[in-house]
Amino acid sequence: QLCINLTNERLQQFFNHHMFILEQEEYKKEGIVWQFIDFGLDLEESIDLMEKPMGILPMLDEECVFPKATDMTYKDKVLAQHNKKHPKFSVPSMKEVKGMEHPPHFNIHHYAGVVGYNVEDWLTKNADPLNENCLDLFRKSAMPFMATLFEDCVPAGPKDRKKTFQTMAMMHRKSLNALMAMLNSKQWYQRRVRGEPSALYQRQTRGAR
Repeated sequence: QLCINLTNERLQQFFNHHMFILEQEEYKKEGIVWQFIDFGLDLEESIDLMEKPMGILPMLDEECVFPKATDMTYKDKVLAQHNKKHPKFSVPSMKEVKGMEHPPHFNIHHYAGVVGYNVEDWLTKNADPLNENCLDLFRKSAMPFMATLFEDCVPAGPKDRKKTFQTMAMMHRKSLNALMAMLNSKQWYQRRVRGEPSALYQRQTRGAR
């Protein structure tokens, strides 16, 4: 869920930048009388909290390396690093979590609202070990689509295993960065000036022929 919300934040930031910030800059260039409106939609703080060094995800990746690490040691490190120190991070009160079966250990204040996160099983899910026998089976599948999906996933030897180890969070951020690079490489939004519809168009849309 955290990876999904990080993706949403990055895409929302991209949209806001192009639709609100750059558009208003165009108004100034064209000499349009315009008072800049601060939409207050900068998502950089929440994004940094999740993916920058010592952020939620990098700390999770780091904790996956330690043999004796647990979900609770990870939680304690996150709270020590961010609680009462970051504007987009908070810890729910006892009153807020009372009666919950899996209460959140901390909150992140996202663009769309506050989301609580429970870190149980995060280390296991993030490491996501895939049995090499299964990996080899998928690569040799008689189904072309399945074989194509796993053709680049060559099982690593004992010496290379540590070098090639990638967590789910690492792979997700790699894919997300590639997506954002692609989005930033082109002009995806076009400005259109729509005039009054023609009389013919109005008759057609009203059912008259």
